[in-house]
Amino acid sequence: MTTNLIEIWKEIEDPNFHVTENQLHPSPKPFTVLNGSKLRSVPVPEKVDILGDGVISLGQLTTIIGQGGTGKSRVTMQIAISQILGWSMAGLKTHPEPLKHLLIGTENSIYRQKSEYRKMTQSLSPEQREQVDANMFFHVVQEMDDAFIHLGSDDIRKKWVDTFELVNPDVVYIDPYGEVHVGDINKDADVRHTLREITKVCRRFNPRTAIVIVHHGRTGRANIAQAVGWDKGNYALGSKALYSGARSQINIAPADPDDPSRIILSSGKSNDAKPFDPVGLKLDDTTMLYGIDASFDLQAWKADVDGKQLNTNFSIKEVAQQLLDKPKKNSEIHAELGGSEAGSRRSLDRILAKGKKEGYFRTEKRGYKLTKKGSDLIS
Repeated sequence: MTTNLIEIWKEIEDPNFHVTENQLHPSPKPFTVLNGSKLRSVPVPEKVDILGDGVISLGQLTTIIGQGGTGKSRVTMQIAISQILGWSMAGLKTHPEPLKHLLIGTENSIYRQKSEYRKMTQSLSPEQREQVDANMFFHVVQEMDDAFIHLGSDDIRKKWVDTFELVNPDVVYIDPYGEVHVGDINKDADVRHTLREITKVCRRFNPRTAIVIVHHGRTGRANIAQAVGWDKGNYALGSKALYSGARSQINIAPADPDDPSRIILSSGKSNDAKPFDPVGLKLDDTTMLYGIDASFDLQAWKADVDGKQLNTNFSIKEVAQQLLDKPKKNSEIHAELGGSEAGSRRSLDRILAKGKKEGYFRTEKRGYKLTKKGSDLIS
């Protein structure tokens, strides 16, 4: 009976149906597989490093991770400007030929974007400024629809594709990742799905576009310590699939709890090259550019965030609050901060010396006194 049914089906089936069906829905091809001999000889594009040795490269996914307020957006803009001009950034070389950079995201208003971009480029020559202007592209929130970049919508994915067809960038920076993510940021499957969607839209017209995802890091002293060392893979919020999907990761952490202009840049991951050494950076308020902080001491920073250096329990801001009403001597400040139960006198002396050096306090006969900078810190 079964045989008869099969024969009947063959007689009435339209052979053109299969042809049409295969054209509309072709069978998937197998994965590309090369034997050892072909792998040796297959031509591959030349590796192009945009920043450092494999920190950011064409065709690569890189992540930049840091807590809110640590300058992630500013760092990405400086990376782009530095590459276009062939400048080093944080001691890392850049590709010598200008590439096209697109910064897309909703983290910052057009007011901040314009203000910081003008400051960053104000000292350039007219020729340099023209070169940077021609290769920098900013997604700005001017219209209502500019604010929505979530990749879970077909209409928004179409906007992404149209934008990439218009600009055709060599490097795209997505800031912040949370605004484009589809699903639960703590679920591996959702993160992997989002990374696939990002890759599809960003490399639709240029398969070698470098993708740089800017994402938030975990907060708190214990988590900040994870910017370097064994736990650096745990630095970002959410699923570890983002860490696994990136070839390289840049970690940004505060270098000084009392001075937001100081940050530390470290390698959170480097699959294709040797990781770069952690470097301290300091922001120039006039140019809004980061320069290398020669005073940065990695071991002292590690000890501080681990709470080990000289029983460190005090901050410049806490000390400044004790000096609001009148100048005070070391012993008075120590007592008002809680004495030995709160922290050692040695720890306080170190903070006082640091605060004086950086202009928050000055000394006189009656003890330590606030400067205007110190008053501004707590106002």
